[in-house]
Amino acid sequence: MLNDEINGLSNISGDEEEESKPLLDVTTHISDNYVFDDDLKIEIHKLINTIEDEKSFDKVKNELTDRFGRLSEDLIIYMYEEWFEKLARKINITNVHQNKNSIELVFSSDLVSKMNTEEVFVDSFSISPMFRFVSKGTNLIIVLDIIKLEKHPIYYLVKLLNKIYNNYFNSID
Repeated sequence: MLNDEINGLSNISGDEEEESKPLLDVTTHISDNYVFDDDLKIEIHKLINTIEDEKSFDKVKNELTDRFGRLSEDLIIYMYEEWFEKLARKINITNVHQNKNSIELVFSSDLVSKMNTEEVFVDSFSISPMFRFVSKGTNLIIVLDIIKLEKHPIYYLVKLLNKIYNNYFNSID
């Protein structure tokens, strides 16, 4: 009740707080080593928020590199996370669960009906053998086991979701 009152006074609903929180456990902090000025940090956050696809990702990456120098791995991962969130919304993934061992993407039955799941399975395995599929009722869950990955899981997830989006949803837009 106290939280509701505080949120009401500050005009922040619980939903808005949830939306600003990344879907995955990724740092969205911009280091003082990269940019010290808070206004520039806000500008960078806004720029990163424009990432929706590979073209906009490359554009933001090039602009940040030109203006502020080489990007840190954390900043690149943050940019990928933003792209991941946009893809998840476009595809309408119903839920994302992350724990220390895996990340689960829950696809609704409506979404599954639009996909060739056999093709998605082959695509996911070509990206990483650490993907596995689980069927729960009419939903499909794609699990990425993250323990032995060579790089951050966001790279694999974006590659898979981008492939799914381009193959099954891009023509709908």
